[in-house]
Amino acid sequence: SVYLMQQCAAARGYACDIRPQPLDKAKQLLSRKGLSDKVETILTDGLIGLEGRGITDVIVAGIGGEVLAHIVEEASFLKDSSVRIILQPQSKEQLLRRTLYRLGYRIEQEECVHAGRFLYTVMVVSYCGEEKEIDDFFAYCGLLTENSNKLKKEKLCRTAATLAEIAVNMKNSPDKQEEYLHLDELSRRILAVSQ
Repeated sequence: SVYLMQQCAAARGYACDIRPQPLDKAKQLLSRKGLSDKVETILTDGLIGLEGRGITDVIVAGIGGEVLAHIVEEASFLKDSSVRIILQPQSKEQLLRRTLYRLGYRIEQEECVHAGRFLYTVMVVSYCGEEKEIDDFFAYCGLLTENSNKLKKEKLCRTAATLAEIAVNMKNSPDKQEEYLHLDELSRRILAVSQ
């Protein structure tokens, strides 16, 4: 919120958190930066209570894909094609992508960013109303295969490696042979597009 206000990217905003301590830190930072009158801090679960406030852009970052999916699902005011949504899952991107498409959202753009040794995906999402199921390849790769750059390729390689590791752990389990073969093939397919 501070950065966006300093860049004049927004006239007004809300900083939300479910826990009081991070929200208190945000209040202190906003106060130090002279932005308390421009950013209202709200103790809430996800985006609950923000409907009807004329919000045009939403950024939810730094939490797992399953929590992000829940937040989007619970915030019915996001079902408006004029609201731009930016999501940055820390994990379980495939679950988030599946949920978004099931709910009628679509991913407009995806980029990768480095934070220390971690690689994260940032998604620009909008509501289109077309609810659909996506296949496993898209669930794990999204738009990272389009306009690929070094970070996107690295992220795809890491995804392929993770799936390969999961598959290997299933290899010797007779009741998981079908799942093993599927994940092994998916891993190889993702690795091929990352090259």
